[in-house]
Amino acid sequence: DKDNPVMLDKLGSQNWQLRKASIKNKIKCIANDLVKIAAERKIKKGKIMITDSNLYEKFSSKFEYAETSDQIKAIRDVEDDLASGRPMDRLICGDVGFGKTEIAMRAAFIASLSGYQVVFLCPTTLLANQHYKSFLLRFSNFNLNIEKISRFESLAEKKKIFKNIETNVTKIIIGTHSLFNSNINFNNLGLLIIDEEQSFGVEQKEKLKKIKSNIHILTLTATPIPRTLQSSMLGIKDLSIIKTPPVDRLPIKTFLTKYNKSTIKNAIESEVSRRGQVFYVAPKIKNLGQIKNKLQKILPKVKCEIVHGRLKGEELGKIYSDFFSNEINVLISTSIIESGLDISNANTIIIEKPNYFGLSQIYQLRGRVGRSEVQSYAYLILPEDELLSENAKKRLNVISNLDSLGAGFTLASHDMNIRGTGNLIGSEQSGHIREVGFELYQKLVKDAINETISNTSHNDVDWSPQINIGFSVYIPKEYISDLQIRLSIYRRISRINNLEKINEILIELKDRFGDIPKELINLIKLIEIKNLCRISNINKVDLGSKGFTISFRNNKFNDIEKLLSLVSKNANLLKIRPNNKLLYLKKWNTMDEKIKDMIQFLTILSKMKNEK
Repeated sequence: DKDNPVMLDKLGSQNWQLRKASIKNKIKCIANDLVKIAAERKIKKGKIMITDSNLYEKFSSKFEYAETSDQIKAIRDVEDDLASGRPMDRLICGDVGFGKTEIAMRAAFIASLSGYQVVFLCPTTLLANQHYKSFLLRFSNFNLNIEKISRFESLAEKKKIFKNIETNVTKIIIGTHSLFNSNINFNNLGLLIIDEEQSFGVEQKEKLKKIKSNIHILTLTATPIPRTLQSSMLGIKDLSIIKTPPVDRLPIKTFLTKYNKSTIKNAIESEVSRRGQVFYVAPKIKNLGQIKNKLQKILPKVKCEIVHGRLKGEELGKIYSDFFSNEINVLISTSIIESGLDISNANTIIIEKPNYFGLSQIYQLRGRVGRSEVQSYAYLILPEDELLSENAKKRLNVISNLDSLGAGFTLASHDMNIRGTGNLIGSEQSGHIREVGFELYQKLVKDAINETISNTSHNDVDWSPQINIGFSVYIPKEYISDLQIRLSIYRRISRINNLEKINEILIELKDRFGDIPKELINLIKLIEIKNLCRISNINKVDLGSKGFTISFRNNKFNDIEKLLSLVSKNANLLKIRPNNKLLYLKKWNTMDEKIKDMIQFLTILSKMKNEK
């Protein structure tokens, strides 16, 4: 894990303007796709899925727990989506054991009883097996054929399953990456459920979406990846959050510590003495054997076994089965257990070298325990002689301090701040958010979307002119020392949209803090210039040593005849370029003179715009 520090720019410098412009250009490329997707979703007709209320009530009553209020709301959201006639794209965010699978089951029941096929995509064979058994049990009285596809099925079995899918015999298909097999031809696919979406690559998820563009999509996760979370915040995906924990659920007590034999020995002995079981996780397969040897030396009576992704299917299945039946005390593994193991008897997890795992990975691993009313414990064991990177420290501090139930969404927000959001549409995951900060990034994305909409529909939407002047614009620390007040004033100034409000804030600032410094006056002038540009439909102003250039939004001035008349009367000052850019040519002695002339000229253009 390498740190990527961001270089700070001096306020008002050209570097910051260039950085913003660069990020905005990258975002614009995304915005076209965002608008296209949003438009297509509104235009496309989704499959309307409504099932028999008596049968649905009967199915729902088989849920053996009491639904929480958040869970009920999420279920209602999904039911409404499926019946809306618009393709669903909903994210269900809830901690492990908070009832996401139940929501998926009810959605699958509605879709399959409505005559459509359902795909349930899981990241691991283990999770696919677990869901398959759960679905078989829950759907047992409803005469629906359910199949499973993973690496454990033989070639002959897979061929038979493929045939059943193609002929619509199979209604619900649960599987891993094997579902991406090009030999699978769905007969009437209506619903795609993606479990633990952070475990899949962008290309993999997009592949299934493209099979049928108007299918309903339901995404389940405890910790959405930044890209998915950003999509939800921008309204591209609908979002349902399950924060309410099940009754009697206790938060996991988390300890961040250096490697210590006594700590590990006491943790395992305490769990085994209450007839519980332990997960022991390390990042690399080659270390698992050494861990087992160490544990057998300090705990000779404790039975340990190793699991990882390279084991054969039969061997893996046997060890899991023994662990389920409590014949194994400690399961030593890689992050293969991150998704899918639901063992209420395992209530202690030890994670070695947690700095090698991502934030959501650690959270998922920790979520393997604490799935019952028994107090559970997580030990994050730091390497003895290894320096941690800044990002690793941030991740571990976040995870060790998240001690409340239902904190997955909070963690995902932290993850977005640490990692960035990534490319919202494509496969690029290295986000631009750390370059300009979360709040400005959100604004740039929205501006880019609005600009794209404006260019295609010519609607009057919110947009912001780009002003490149090159003087210092900021509130000096010496003028307003309190950072929070300074930020509050920045926000207020940025929202000014008329001259009257500019004068109001200037009077207030002088009254509260004294004479206004030059840099702050410049900032106010910049806002005034932006407002005049908006009135005159000016998209960009570039100031140089010999004058300034004006670019009109959509290359249009409302009354071109008036503009041409103005240019002809001031031929020594004004020129029109072939690309409809307007040049104001003049040499000035001071920056104040430049700004005064610019505001004066922009005022003339704004009055021309308002003349009838």
